[in-house]
Amino acid sequence: MSCTLVTGASGFVGQAVVAALAGAGVRVRAAYRVRPAEEYAAAEVVEIGAIDGATDWRRALEGVTQVVHLAGPAHRRAGDAEYRREIVDATAALAAQAEAAGVERFLYMSSIKAGAEQGGPLRESDAPRPQGPYAAAKLEAERAVLARTALSPVALRPPLVFAPNAKANFALLLKLAASPLPLPLAGIRNQRSLISLQSLVSAVRAALDQPQAQGVFYVTDRPALSAPQIVASLREGMGRKAGLFSAPVAALAPRALSETLVADDSAFRAAFAFAPREDACALLRACGAAWAAR
Repeated sequence: MSCTLVTGASGFVGQAVVAALAGAGVRVRAAYRVRPAEEYAAAEVVEIGAIDGATDWRRALEGVTQVVHLAGPAHRRAGDAEYRREIVDATAALAAQAEAAGVERFLYMSSIKAGAEQGGPLRESDAPRPQGPYAAAKLEAERAVLARTALSPVALRPPLVFAPNAKANFALLLKLAASPLPLPLAGIRNQRSLISLQSLVSAVRAALDQPQAQGVFYVTDRPALSAPQIVASLREGMGRKAGLFSAPVAALAPRALSETLVADDSAFRAAFAFAPREDACALLRACGAAWAAR
């Protein structure tokens, strides 16, 4: 029976990917820096220690035919050297060892930021415009993976990933939406691509099931939404009215709320026959309802 290695298995996305694959009957090997007390539904667990260019993946890769590489810094700030060590060097080393081990499919979870941090609609054919060391490292790691054509490599570039248990920016947004106060966001006219955790997991499964398509792909839910639409959808799911009004203070809204960042995911949908059943508004409402019920 073939085996799928998932790195970063204890993370926000990793836990969901491991559970979904194991639940579908896939033999999963979950890689952790430190063996956890709880093993997130994985049939097999491997502890690999620090992740960098010197990591020895041989034991983790034994019998593996597919790799889903999620490990790396996501929500914490780090310096250029750390991003290079944990994103670029670690990914390049894993890809090289995976090729030597005969892995047939390598999926790398990149970021929309590897393409750009604002504007759009972004397409895979656009010249990348990464801003900052994290985005630049993600782009370089993509290239290290894609150079190993024997791996049938694919890199996914998701935008902001949302779920009731999301961290960082979306966790703050949920708390903002749950506030009883009216919010001065109605005047914001931006557009943002987002993707629900469940849609991203479905995209991972689709990419693993159809290894003939290779390259970089944006993945999103549709449609792109404005900040007022995002908050209103969350509040609707929480059983509340939108409660938004226009005021000059909207200009002080966080960048993630006020700027436009839109990706065109047409290439992924065509290559993998990918069509989520629910749209972004419905998924945000479900997220808001689930958060309120916690």
